[in-house]
Amino acid sequence: MRERATVLLVRHQSVLLVRERGGPWLLPGGAVAMDELTIVAAIRALHEDTGVEASAAAFLFQQTSAHHLHHVFRIAIPDEVHLRPKAGGRFHELLWVETSQLAHVSATPGTRAILSRAMVFSRESVRQGWKPSDADAHVTAGVGRRGR
Repeated sequence: MRERATVLLVRHQSVLLVRERGGPWLLPGGAVAMDELTIVAAIRALHEDTGVEASAAAFLFQQTSAHHLHHVFRIAIPDEVHLRPKAGGRFHELLWVETSQLAHVSATPGTRAILSRAMVFSRESVRQGWKPSDADAHVTAGVGRRGR
C-alpha cells in the first residue's frame, strides 16, 4: 500500500478538488518519499500542484483506501491567493466545491471517504468549541515519517 499526503483545503465552506484531464476529482496531494515527513509531503505536493505555499498545516487523520494510506492534513493559504493549476503540473483542473454540493461531484471512493470523515470531524469539533480557523493558527510538525 502506497502512502499519500492528502490535502484538505477549505475556504468559505468550499473544498478544493483537482483532476487530471478527464479523470475523477481528487483532493490535492502526492506520494510520500522515503524518509519524508508526511506534513512536508503535503505542503510540497500542494506547491507542486498549484504553486501556492501553505501558511499553516495541521494533521487531521489517516484514511485507508483501496490503494493508499492517506495522511490527511488541513492546510491554510492566504485568502487573497487565487489558485490555478501549475504549468507543467499533473493536474489540469482545480475546482472549489461547496460542501453541500460534494455528493454531486464525480470523485473516487477514497476521496469521498476522506471528505465524509472530514465533514464529521468538522461538525464534532465545532460542537466541542473548536473553530475551523483555530486549526490554521498553528503548524503540526513531525507527523509521520516514512521508511522507519
